[in-house]
Amino acid sequence: MAGKLCVSVIEARNLQADDFAEKNFYVKLRVGSNEVKTDVVKGSLQPKFLKDCRLSVPLPETDILRIELLQVGPRGDLVVGSDDLRILTITSRGTIVHWFQLRTAGRDVSAELCLVLRYLSAGAHRPMSPTYAIAARQAKERALEGPPAPQTPSTSAFRDLPSAAAPGGTSTSGRLTAASSPADQQGSSATAAAAGTRGPMAAGPGMARGPPRQQVSSTGSRRPGRPSDGSRSGPTQVPLPLAVLGGMVVGALVYLWKKRPVYYEVQEDDTLCHIASCFKKRVEDVYQKNKALLKNPSRLYPGDRLRIR
Repeated sequence: MAGKLCVSVIEARNLQADDFAEKNFYVKLRVGSNEVKTDVVKGSLQPKFLKDCRLSVPLPETDILRIELLQVGPRGDLVVGSDDLRILTITSRGTIVHWFQLRTAGRDVSAELCLVLRYLSAGAHRPMSPTYAIAARQAKERALEGPPAPQTPSTSAFRDLPSAAAPGGTSTSGRLTAASSPADQQGSSATAAAAGTRGPMAAGPGMARGPPRQQVSSTGSRRPGRPSDGSRSGPTQVPLPLAVLGGMVVGALVYLWKKRPVYYEVQEDDTLCHIASCFKKRVEDVYQKNKALLKNPSRLYPGDRLRIR
């Protein structure tokens, strides 16, 4: 059954571009005879396209999405890399955020391209879910935060990318412990034995206590004593009023963050009922918060900003 494919072209990375041409790139998507292009991004090896596209899919069982990254050249545009995706593999997977490996004619990886995709069947009984628009907006915000760190191309098969994870994000930290060697312990025991064999004397009422000495246990290891300069070791204690004040400030910030207003921008084919269900809200509550904007709750216009919370 025919349908349409929603694609958001986010950004590219790890480009192997032609050094003799200007660093101007654009993306071309094609399904059958339907073709769309992004705007040309100039002067960057990490271009951010941030383009939303829609393509008609006459035969999702056999149609293929052709993805091409091109570099504008003086004698014609050069294909940096390309990839093919069968529409059938994503028809039932919902919204997908994925880095595609674009390869040259020699099958070498020449670039990676981030796309957000969602297939919509023409016979679906409900309109498009706002999850696609939310995922696309989040991907664009991550792209605009700053240039991504250089990464090697992934060799994994087509799969969904986790939203909160990045490649190589898990780090293992070791614990460093300071320990004295057996030779040091033996030398310390011999020094303590040579200094005297008398045990520690109890200080009487009129006797002055001398500087603390480190005692030697029966196992030969030294027991730490109080430093001679009178300073204390260990973490510094925070005064109780300051700790209480800090907790109150943190609690107030958390409360304000939870109570902050949340807005959603209406996309094509959205309905008030489905938007409310995606945010786990009642339709009546969403309508009451946007009563001034929504003259008719059955009519939504793309671009309207609805307050959800």
